[in-house]
Amino acid sequence: MIIRIRFGLGRLVTRRSRKNGRIAQLLASLLTLVSICFAVFGFWRLGEDLGFAGDFVFPAGLLSHWQVWIAALAASQYGCWRLTQYSRQARREAEETGDAEAAVPKATARV
Repeated sequence: MIIRIRFGLGRLVTRRSRKNGRIAQLLASLLTLVSICFAVFGFWRLGEDLGFAGDFVFPAGLLSHWQVWIAALAASQYGCWRLTQYSRQARREAEETGDAEAAVPKATARV
């Protein structure tokens, strides 16, 4: 007696070059929030130096300079921009190949 078990086709394995578009879009969204925090700390420290704001949370050390926070803001925004470009490219490639399952949904807000 021979018993044959038949499985469904399941997901097809493809060799796409940009298959992490959704993760890139998620990380870009989270990195935007991180950069907003860096901006708050940078402008808070600048405001303290100019006499507009109260005491800064880091009174001494490397993190007590507003230039460090603004540089971190610029670096995180650049990373966010690169991740957004990556996810848009992945969406375009998925739309061109007709791969509806791998297509990244369009974001409602532009970063």
